[in-house]
Amino acid sequence: MSEVNTHAWAHVPAVFPLVGRLPGDPSAVRANHRKQVAEELAHRRCLNAAQGGPGASTCAHSLHISLFFDGTNNNEDYDTRKAKVPHPTNIARLYHASLEHLDSGYFRYYIPGVGTPFPEIGELEFGTRGMAFGFRGEDRINWGLLQVADALMFALNDKKGLKLPQAQAQLKKMATAWPLTGLGRACRRAAMMELLEPLRQRVGNAQPTVVAIKLFVYGFSRGAAEARTFVTWLSELFDTPEGADQPERSLLGIPLRIEFLGLMDTVASVGSAHAAPFASGHMDWADGNLPLPCAERFPGWIKDCRHFVAAHEQRLCFPLDSIRTEAGHYPPYAREVLYPGVHSDVGGGYPPGAQGKARDGQAELLSQIALHDLYAAAFAAGAPLAVPEAVVPEELRQMKPVRAMSAETDREFTLNEELTHRFNAWRSATLGLSEATPAESSSHEPQQAGQDLDTLMAEQLAWLTGWRIERFARGSYASRPFYGEARQTSAEEQVQEREALAARRDELRKKRQAARGNPDVRLVDEPDYEPVLDRQQIREAATEFEHDYTERWREQTGLGGFLLDVLVGDTVLLLNDDDELAEFQRLKAEGEARARELFAEPFKGRFELTDHPARAALVALFDDQVHDSRAWFLHSTIGAREMWGDYFRYRMVYFGTQTNKRVTPVVIAGRVVGVAVLLGGAYAIRKHGWTGLAGTLAAGSIGYQVINTVSGKPVPFLPGAEKILQPTRAIGQVVAEQRQALLAAEEEQRMQTMLDYLRKTGGLVEQAKAVLP
Repeated sequence: MSEVNTHAWAHVPAVFPLVGRLPGDPSAVRANHRKQVAEELAHRRCLNAAQGGPGASTCAHSLHISLFFDGTNNNEDYDTRKAKVPHPTNIARLYHASLEHLDSGYFRYYIPGVGTPFPEIGELEFGTRGMAFGFRGEDRINWGLLQVADALMFALNDKKGLKLPQAQAQLKKMATAWPLTGLGRACRRAAMMELLEPLRQRVGNAQPTVVAIKLFVYGFSRGAAEARTFVTWLSELFDTPEGADQPERSLLGIPLRIEFLGLMDTVASVGSAHAAPFASGHMDWADGNLPLPCAERFPGWIKDCRHFVAAHEQRLCFPLDSIRTEAGHYPPYAREVLYPGVHSDVGGGYPPGAQGKARDGQAELLSQIALHDLYAAAFAAGAPLAVPEAVVPEELRQMKPVRAMSAETDREFTLNEELTHRFNAWRSATLGLSEATPAESSSHEPQQAGQDLDTLMAEQLAWLTGWRIERFARGSYASRPFYGEARQTSAEEQVQEREALAARRDELRKKRQAARGNPDVRLVDEPDYEPVLDRQQIREAATEFEHDYTERWREQTGLGGFLLDVLVGDTVLLLNDDDELAEFQRLKAEGEARARELFAEPFKGRFELTDHPARAALVALFDDQVHDSRAWFLHSTIGAREMWGDYFRYRMVYFGTQTNKRVTPVVIAGRVVGVAVLLGGAYAIRKHGWTGLAGTLAAGSIGYQVINTVSGKPVPFLPGAEKILQPTRAIGQVVAEQRQALLAAEEEQRMQTMLDYLRKTGGLVEQAKAVLP
C-alpha cells in the first residue's frame, strides 16, 4: 500500500472561542514584541561577543513593513468613511489594526482594490475596467515594491522617503503591456535599483542600524493575487552570487524575509470576467506569477503563509487560485484553510443587513470569524498589530508605536456569540469534528482535514444545495426573516438617488475644472449608483434555482451565441459540456441527501427544521450569515445573474498550470484559437450547450462555433484545430504553448512585412544609383 500523501491535504479552522481571537493576556503581547525585536537583540549579542563581554551599546532596529492589497471594488477610504453603511473588508480592518511609527521602523501601506480610486497612481474614478479586467493591477503591485524602497530610503537617508512625483515617475518605468510583459522583470529591477543603489554606501553608517527587513503581506480576492505576484516580483530583485545555487535573500546586503503572508480567497481572473459561458483565465501580471516561491530555492524566506478559502463560492468569474503546487503539494510553510460562505463572507466587505443577513450589525457578519483567525495567525508570527488596551504590558505602554487599539478599530472586531455558536456547529455538522475542550479552543491553529481541497469544497456545496432545495425549490424562503427584512429601494427612491448623484458629480466637475493644473488637488469620484434590490434578487435567484432543480431549463441561446469582448492579452476558457452535466446530476443527488438531514418530513410534502442541534444551527447560519454572491453579481449591470452560470456547478480551481476542470482554450492573448486571424469587428461564440446536445457530438469534435458577426456565418477552423481544442486539465501548459506559437507567427509576419519593405526600398536605391553622376 502506497504512503498517504498528507502534503496534499487542506486544513479546516479550529473551534472558535466565544471571546474571539484578540489577545486576552499581556504575555501574548510580550511574545509578539519579542519576535519583532529578535534580530535587534541578536545583533547586540554578536557585538557583545566580539567585545568579549556584555556592555556593547548600539542603536539598531528591524524594518517592519506591512502591505495590504485590497480586493476588487474595495476601497478603504470610501468603504470606511464615506459609504452610507460602512463595510471595510478584512484587509482594510487589519490595516486599521496595523502599527505605524516610522522613526521606530514600523511602516504600513494600503493598496486600494482594482476598480476603485487610487489617487497616488492617478486613478480618481471607480471603474468597470478594473472590476472586470483587473485593470492597473500591475501598477498596484509595482506600487507595493516602491513602498519597500520608500521604507529603506526613510531608514537610510536621514528620514527622507520616496516623494510622490518620484514614485510616479518610477512607476511609469516599471509598467509593461502585452505582449511585452516578459520585459517587466528587467524594467522593475532597473527602476528599483535606481532608487536603492544610491543607499548602499549609507547602510554601514545609518543610525539606527537596520539589521533586517521584515515583511507582512496581506491580500483579498484580486488583491491576494497581487500579493502573491508581489512576492514573486520581490524575489526577482535578489542577486545570486557567482557560483551560488540560491539567491541572496537580501536588499542592499540587509536580510529580507516574508514573516507572514495572509491571503483570502485568491481570484486572478484578470481577463474577461464577463465572458460567460466561459471561465476567464489569467492575463498579463497574473500569468505565471501566482505560485508561491519554491522552498528549496528560497529556504526559510517565507516563514508562514495562510490562505483562507470560501467553501460556497460558485461564480464562473471567480475561479480560485489555490496555493497548492502542480504536483498537488503544499509548500511546508503554507496552510490552505476552508471557511464557510462565499467570497466576501471570508474576505469581508458586505455591509450589515445586505440580503437580509447580519441584520443586527457587523458583529453578526460571518467574515468576522476569518478576520479574527487571520489576525491571530499574523500576531503569532510577530505581525505588528494593535491589541485591546487592557492587555498592553506596562513596560510597553511608553514605547512607540502605541500598541493599544483605537475604539473605532476595536468595534471593527466585534463578535456575536450566536455567530460563534453557528460557526462551530458548521464544523460539527459538515466536517464531523467534535467540540473542543476550553484549552483546545484557545488555539487558532487549523487542523488537517484528511481530504484535498476539491473534495472538501464539493461536500460543502452539497450542504448548501440541500438548504436551497428547501428554501428555494420549495419556496420557504418567503416566510424567513432574511427575505422579509431584506431591503428594496423603491422606484421613487431610485430616481431621487440618481438625481442626487448627478448633482454631486456636476459639482465635482466644476471643482476639477477650477483645480486644473494643480497636481496637489486630487478630487476623487464616488461609485456609480446601484439600487438595493435584495428582495428582488433573492426572489429571482429562488426562481432560477427551482427551474434548474426541476429541470425546466432556462433558455439562454436567443442571442445566437455569446458576443465576446476580449482585450489584447486576454485568455478565455470553455467549460466542458459533459462535465457540466455530470456536475449537475451529482450535486442535485447529494443536495437531496443533505436536505433530508437538514429538514424532516413528518407528513407527505410538509417539511420542518431538523431537531438535530448542530444541523439546525447550520440552517440558521445559511439563513442569516451566508450570502448569495450569484444573486447579486452583475444584476445591476445586465439585469440578471451571471449568464450561463447556475447553482449546480462546482467552483473552478487553479493550482499552478493545472485546474480541477477540463477546459478548452477558446481565446489566448486576445486571438481566437484554431481559426485564421480575425481582423477588426466583433465575433461571437455559439456554444453547443448541454441543454440538449451534450453527448451528441462526435469524439474529437469541437463543442462550439466561431461566428462572423458581420455575415452571421461560421468561421471555419484550421486543419488540426480539434487536437488543440480538446478539453484538458493541464490548461496552463496548453495556453503557454499556444501563446508562444501566436507570438512566433506574429513575429514571422512582421519579419516578412519588413523584408518586403526592404526589397521595395532596396530597388529604389539601386535605381537612384543608376541615374546619379
